[in-house]
Amino acid sequence: MSSISDEIKDIVLRALPKLSEDILRQVVTTLEGSGVESIQDLKYVHQDDIKDLLPVIQQRKLLQAFKLGNYCQSSVSSFPVQLKLHNSPPSSSSEPQSPCISSKVHQNTNISKWYETFQVPWDKMPEEVQSAIANSKRPAPDKRRQMIRVLVDEIRKHDTNPTRSECLIICRNIVKQYPSSFADMTPGGVIIGGGFASLLSQVKTRIENIHRAGTFKRHHSSRLSGQQQKIDSYGCTQFQPEPPPGETDETLEQKRQQLQNIYKQEGLNSIEKAQVLNLMKTTFCLQRNHINQTPAPSTEDMRIQWPYLFTQRGIYSHFESLTGINVLHPLELSIEETLFNVCMQCSYKHKVIPNSNSFVQMSSTAADMEHTLTLPASPRLILQVAGDEVTIGSWRISTESRVVCEGLQPTFITGLAAVFATYYVFNLQYQEEAARTLEFVQRRFLGIKPERGTKASQGKVVSKKTGKLVQKKAAPVNPHVATLIKNLLDFEWGFM
Repeated sequence: MSSISDEIKDIVLRALPKLSEDILRQVVTTLEGSGVESIQDLKYVHQDDIKDLLPVIQQRKLLQAFKLGNYCQSSVSSFPVQLKLHNSPPSSSSEPQSPCISSKVHQNTNISKWYETFQVPWDKMPEEVQSAIANSKRPAPDKRRQMIRVLVDEIRKHDTNPTRSECLIICRNIVKQYPSSFADMTPGGVIIGGGFASLLSQVKTRIENIHRAGTFKRHHSSRLSGQQQKIDSYGCTQFQPEPPPGETDETLEQKRQQLQNIYKQEGLNSIEKAQVLNLMKTTFCLQRNHINQTPAPSTEDMRIQWPYLFTQRGIYSHFESLTGINVLHPLELSIEETLFNVCMQCSYKHKVIPNSNSFVQMSSTAADMEHTLTLPASPRLILQVAGDEVTIGSWRISTESRVVCEGLQPTFITGLAAVFATYYVFNLQYQEEAARTLEFVQRRFLGIKPERGTKASQGKVVSKKTGKLVQKKAAPVNPHVATLIKNLLDFEWGFM
């Protein structure tokens, strides 16, 4: 290629880094054929000139780069957005060096560090973040958190656990380039300190959480982490799986965002679509990554990230991938057994199944339930009944005092299956007053029988000998549950 061809190629690749070699060659050839003789001529290119070569969005990105004249690759990003730097920090007395010259110096001397020339993948960021930058606005908090996740994933490609000083340079460069969107400032527009403290804090926190999760996964000798994992992973066969073949953190995040977009357009009803089910299955490992974070994310955050997980189908499917067990089928079979009634009596007594305070009218909305019922932090099954107060019309699940899931099948057994699965899906310990009932369902009906560990909380009890509070001893199987199962088995054998 000629010199101008090489320059055009570099400019196109900076605007569209994922462009294939064949399309790139066609774009360069077309531009030269249109009369482009220098890079300054690119600002005269129109959309009609390249409409047959690229999708509409890529056309707009490329034309924006041409018109803004953003031909020099900065030390932070190739995202072609020009900002009004109203709140830029005061420049130094020395004349700033051209980004192009600086880039060439680094390239020629080969002494720059990765974090000094780090490229932020703005094209992978949520559209809302890109739009905010383009309009010199601040991204919404949830979109900024998404941006942090993408940013950290890119940083960890260079160093899985970078130092604070390395992250500081990256964050400082981002704030310097886009102060209106990311700088810490007062309502009057005055930048606080260097302007990058909050961004740096978010980046380091995210890295530490990932690193902690990775260390926790690899080093089971850690006493605290090991104990927590025993509780969370109790009875699970795929507690923290690896990505599917051919998938990376980037592709999985893209699929998660695709699920969010489908939800925004079509709502929760599209959970039954094959496309959504396949995407949920493929992103299972990413769902586990988010759920297994330390500290654990709130239910509300998870609902924003994974709306389809908070559906009857989503909970069932996740539980099956997590444990290898279809949660509904064994419970449906248990209806035919006499001993199921025994379990139900225990369930009502221990409040995992609704008592009179958890029955509501069919017309009640989620907001009504949250306002009128005293909902606990632990999962609770709420039944919506008809006027006769006997016929079940629907059910819902609450956790963290919020209604988070609505059932599609108006049967008690489907609700029981969903509320039980919730404990496993979200790494929750059995609530103390319902622990025996839940463990009975787990062992007798679902066949989850780990030799060690328990999902029951290990609180303190009064010692019968000393009368003082002592740590409750952990038992692989609750002795009361073990006795009941034994007696039921003896009862069944008596009829054979």
